[in-house]
Amino acid sequence: MKALIVDDCQLTREMLGFTISATAEVEYAENGEEAIGLVRQAIAQDAHFELICLDITMPVMGGLEALRKIRDLESATGGTRATIFMITASSSPDDMIEAISEGECDDYLTKPVIGKTFKELLTKHGLLS
Repeated sequence: MKALIVDDCQLTREMLGFTISATAEVEYAENGEEAIGLVRQAIAQDAHFELICLDITMPVMGGLEALRKIRDLESATGGTRATIFMITASSSPDDMIEAISEGECDDYLTKPVIGKTFKELLTKHGLLS
């Protein structure tokens, strides 16, 4: 599996990456703008990401905007649709509702992210057996 973890918190990036490092090639970005660049590069090389984890609140470009742009790129290029999990520290369900209904994310994680919960989502979406 090829995965992209996008979060402005280095600890969250490292924890998620460590959780899947045995079964995935993991790349990292600190904001949505960096993520879009990596997704474009992956599509150009026909090496699509199977999993993308996006923090909702980040500097430069937040996760919801990045999510929409990633889905637009996938549609425009006929590329493989990545499984996208949104990550939030917010206790408000409004962010998740928007991400799921308008942004087409596949699932979400709340911070602090627990490795077991992350693995359960991966299994649920067929990315981990």
